[in-house]
Amino acid sequence: MIIKKMKLSAAVVAMAGMILTSAPVNAAPKETAKPAAEDQKKENNQAQSKYADKVVAKVKSSSTLNIRKKPNTDSKILGKMKRGALGTIVKKGTEWTKVKSGDVTGYVKNDYLVFEDDIQAFAEKNIKKVAKVTTETLRVREKASKDADVVTLISEDETYKVKKQNSDWAKVKVDGETGYVSKDYVDVKYKFKKAKSMKQIKAERQAKLEAQRKAREAREQQSVQSSVQSSGSSSADTQSTGSSQSRKSIPASAGVSGTSTGKRVANYALQFVGNPYRYGGNSLTNGIDCSGFTQQVLAKFGYSISRTSSSQASEGVAVSTSNLRAGDLIFYGSGGGINHVALYIGGGQVVHASNSAPYPKGGIKVSNAFYRTPVCARRIIQ
Repeated sequence: MIIKKMKLSAAVVAMAGMILTSAPVNAAPKETAKPAAEDQKKENNQAQSKYADKVVAKVKSSSTLNIRKKPNTDSKILGKMKRGALGTIVKKGTEWTKVKSGDVTGYVKNDYLVFEDDIQAFAEKNIKKVAKVTTETLRVREKASKDADVVTLISEDETYKVKKQNSDWAKVKVDGETGYVSKDYVDVKYKFKKAKSMKQIKAERQAKLEAQRKAREAREQQSVQSSVQSSGSSSADTQSTGSSQSRKSIPASAGVSGTSTGKRVANYALQFVGNPYRYGGNSLTNGIDCSGFTQQVLAKFGYSISRTSSSQASEGVAVSTSNLRAGDLIFYGSGGGINHVALYIGGGQVVHASNSAPYPKGGIKVSNAFYRTPVCARRIIQ
């Protein structure tokens, strides 16, 4: 048995040697180029088969495509598709196609749809790509190399806009900063939209109006409280240290513990969730950036801090990120600098004016406090 195995192994080695020595030297480049071409062809075929029963709305960005109950323009509108909304074909007709997109199923005019095999080409030119993190914590690097410096860390299931990509790396944007992530740990795909039913559209409109109403009430309440505090206190009731460590005008409610005040600050800040981000903006309802958000929220409770995140990072007192409490400020950055600030609300979460993308991807929103690696944390509310 042993002898037979040895003879067989020798035969295999001999055959392998013949194969290796018989291949021409200049054949190697072709062998390496061929899989790349085959991979591209395979990718295109997969893309085409992926969209075999799909349609995409191709209306103008400023318009919406009606989904109707029956295949005629007089029929009831069940929902709407924005440009780039993806749907599944239920029944294809010559003028109208019955589609399902999101929670809506109905008829759409063919003139405003891109069908099946044409979707890939349309998507390449018109649909943005996003990268979804598929590992618990992923390093974002300064360059497309595993040896490059780490800019920050991002968490699983977070999605980021892809600026460009190659076979190994994707360039993404994280809170205004760009960096590279390994494609081994992200799922890169087109960010197709979905149709919304008329019920959903109405509910979103009402929710926005309700958020605006709450914001108005909060402003009015704070205005009343400020008036009461001003009229009920003497000049001796307020003081300012003048130092950057405690640039706070002590309000009449200073008897409330820092923890209680911090919770009130957090609850007040949460009322603005869903409102837009605007770089350099100063409106909690119509557009504001990260440092403007923290500055204005704290100002409502009598705390005066600087306007930029880098300046705010030197105010108050330093605290460990393992000892945070509601109302603390958490700072993020890259390359040794500070470029973002968020307000800690407890439970491992922050509320912040994140970026210019529409809510919930951007705008004022709630995130995990460690969705990026914090640089430091400061306590303004003592």
